[in-house]
Amino acid sequence: MLNKYLMFTSHPLKLDWTQALPQHWNDHSPFKTHFLNALSVTFPDGERFFIDSIKPYRDRIKDPAQLAEIQEFIKQENWHRHLHIQYNEWMERQGLPAKQVETDMNKFWAKTRERWSNRACLAATICIEHITATNADLFLSYRTSLKRMHPHFEHVWRWHGIEEIEHKAVAMDVWNAIGGKTSTRRLAMMCVLAYYTYYMAKHTVMFLHADKQLWKWRTLKDAWVMLFDKQSGVIRCSAEHIWDFMRTDWHPNQTDHSILLKYSKE
Repeated sequence: MLNKYLMFTSHPLKLDWTQALPQHWNDHSPFKTHFLNALSVTFPDGERFFIDSIKPYRDRIKDPAQLAEIQEFIKQENWHRHLHIQYNEWMERQGLPAKQVETDMNKFWAKTRERWSNRACLAATICIEHITATNADLFLSYRTSLKRMHPHFEHVWRWHGIEEIEHKAVAMDVWNAIGGKTSTRRLAMMCVLAYYTYYMAKHTVMFLHADKQLWKWRTLKDAWVMLFDKQSGVIRCSAEHIWDFMRTDWHPNQTDHSILLKYSKE
């Protein structure tokens, strides 16, 4: 395993959301654009959920370096919330049902907090952090995916991806510190994958329908490429990493992202 704690700091990203921006900003593709738009609407209350899942255990952490990472994790997630609120407001102004979808997600996060224990919520956070870090790895490694975006949105997803990788191990380190069980973590991943797939599909379809792009040939073709392409398909290229997560000895820092982070920040 690499260094137990990889120190990082939060860096706010401030962008002008009042400027003229293209409706289909990702490779001029409705599907590629709305797939990431659907991801954006999960973040405002989702990031708060991640923060709240760690806070109950912060007092049990004694290592100063780990406590410092938890603090930076909270700062980064709060900045992500702030940016994606602005992003979602921009989508609403474009005639997309972003507020409706965000409300749908807020209800989901509220029900999860109500029904799941603190430990289960932390396990869910570990799973979602792994999924987002895996996706960030894919976008940052396959740079063509970012270069095909409008520069404004390339900044958004590059910045968010870098920070997801930087704090990828924080929740897992807290889990290990409180003696979390592998079986609970595995069960949480199966639940998270089911919910993640359902809501991403549902909300992507909602955005495509509102944009009158749902049943067009290019939409179906781009969906196949973005999800199942050999080099960059989100599902195809993520499957191995999700399987790795199920190992008893799995830890996020077993994947060395130091070179990728350095390269991506240049």
